[in-house]
Amino acid sequence: MALRPTTPPLNALRAFEAAARLGSFARAAEELSVTPGAISQQVANLEASLGMVLFDRNGPKLSLREAGRAYLPSLRRALDEIEAATLDLVTHGAGERRLVIGALHTLASSWLIPRLNRFQNEHPDIRPVIETLALNFATPERSPDLATRQMDVGLYFGDGMWPDARADRLFDEIQVVVAKPGTAAAGDRADLNALIAGQTRLIHTTRPKAWHDWGQANSVAISGAPGPGFEHFFMLIEAAKAGMGIALLPRVLIEGPLADGLLEVVCEATLQNPGAYYLITPQNRVDTPEVNAFRDWLLREVVDHRPA
Repeated sequence: MALRPTTPPLNALRAFEAAARLGSFARAAEELSVTPGAISQQVANLEASLGMVLFDRNGPKLSLREAGRAYLPSLRRALDEIEAATLDLVTHGAGERRLVIGALHTLASSWLIPRLNRFQNEHPDIRPVIETLALNFATPERSPDLATRQMDVGLYFGDGMWPDARADRLFDEIQVVVAKPGTAAAGDRADLNALIAGQTRLIHTTRPKAWHDWGQANSVAISGAPGPGFEHFFMLIEAAKAGMGIALLPRVLIEGPLADGLLEVVCEATLQNPGAYYLITPQNRVDTPEVNAFRDWLLREVVDHRPA
């Protein structure tokens, strides 16, 4: 006996959802790698099994009838859950203690990864997987998109006010002016206006006002054309190391280059960003043992201020 006798075949449901979303049998067929005739037949079979028409067909253009509009949201949620469950299984495996950590690119490479061996030494049975977590500019709150890629935790920057997630504050962002050693003459440092006026200002393009904010905080006039722009902090770090100009960078991201003598702080004036770096955990991952182990380790690491 069938366990779910009223549930239509999955292929018919996928055909209907794709056609409803794309508004065309042809486009649905292209997405699902079948023929338009196959999509049309699957939808017709679904309508026959339900005993109601889901689409109005006006040549190649489709429009949902009331029954189709009522059916689509629940069906889409169900297909999304199937996709998420499958991705979760593929990502985390069966029985493997795997921890998927999303992190901003420069934060991962400059801060987290140099310390990660200490986590591995404490928890050799947990296998960390590091993935890039980009800032989300599509929404006003710039919410981190952890769920789509089935990430267990994220290291992220912002105000900590994100829905459906726990946010543990890690550290503030203090930006300092740095350059390749020897780029800024020692005599310039006593006069910040002269220092800035005499150097090429490298720009972080996703924070175009950073230099002006720094100038306002330190009573320095920012004038003249900006220098080359870079989208990510890791690019800006490399440009400063190459001697292209002075850069305004979070100190926490340049501990290594400062210690190795590849960069130097050229003045004491700083800028504290109102945002901070956070460990973010989706609510459905908060109580998992791997996440708890990583959170406990990471918060100790931050408190100890241990170098990499």
